[in-house]
Amino acid sequence: MTHDELEQAGFLYADYVPAGTCYTGGDLYVRLTPAGSLRVFVPFDAQQDVELSSGDLYSPDVLYRGPIKDIGELVLLTQRWGRV
Repeated sequence: MTHDELEQAGFLYADYVPAGTCYTGGDLYVRLTPAGSLRVFVPFDAQQDVELSSGDLYSPDVLYRGPIKDIGELVLLTQRWGRV
């Protein structure tokens, strides 16, 4: 997934992430929806799992952690949790 694909899917790049979170070594994107915020963390190391979460930044509610092959799969996962 590229930066542009994530933005086209409604995710905004979080250019500032507070210290003390688990979001290091990758890029964090946020999507605001009527159901709340949804985050996707894309690690720099492609061998590591992508994380889809909501809730607090310091103790996130992890909705999915694993491989995501492309933006289409990410969109399907967001629909699964009613976070479109």
